[in-house]
Amino acid sequence: MADYTSIAEVRAMNGMDDVTAYPDATITEAINFAEELIDHYTGTSWVAKAFSVTLTGNGSSGIRLHTNLVPLLFPLSITAATIDGVAVPSFAGWALYPEGLIIRDTGSFGSSTVGRNVVISGTAGAATTAPKDVAWAARTLARQYVIDLVSRIPDRALQIQNDFGSVQIAQASTHPDRPTSLPEVNARLARRRQIPSTFSF
Repeated sequence: MADYTSIAEVRAMNGMDDVTAYPDATITEAINFAEELIDHYTGTSWVAKAFSVTLTGNGSSGIRLHTNLVPLLFPLSITAATIDGVAVPSFAGWALYPEGLIIRDTGSFGSSTVGRNVVISGTAGAATTAPKDVAWAARTLARQYVIDLVSRIPDRALQIQNDFGSVQIAQASTHPDRPTSLPEVNARLARRRQIPSTFSF
């Protein structure tokens, strides 16, 4: 993915210049993890990304985009659509709304007894480039992921002994408002979290 940060940006962070301990492949894995987590938690992509969704037609002129019942927000363009297997020739009169709603100027998204008869492809995203706080969160989370991956400290350790004595280790708990173990990352992502409109078809 690497839409919010890059290998070079992560490697420029404190302690990440060791290419043996932290190879590019591991950093790439960390970036992908961070970006997927950010998109899932905030409820949207922060750059334009391609999508293709299969929906159930409702017989009306409007339909809401979603993937696995999660709203697909901020549609930017429609590149292809089929209804009951028939390609829609033009989307010139289709209106796209930030909450993931599409309204046709003519025609409808026909209903079907078997459902899943509408396929729509396009691009969606809340911005053209990732906002600075989202990019920072991606870098920071990717760095933490890499460090945790190669850490010699057992996952469930509560205390370690080192040159400074006994060090207590806090264990992160699972909570909908704390998607990561990094409080500042959580705070910034919480401010970016999207709340879809209650209006629906």
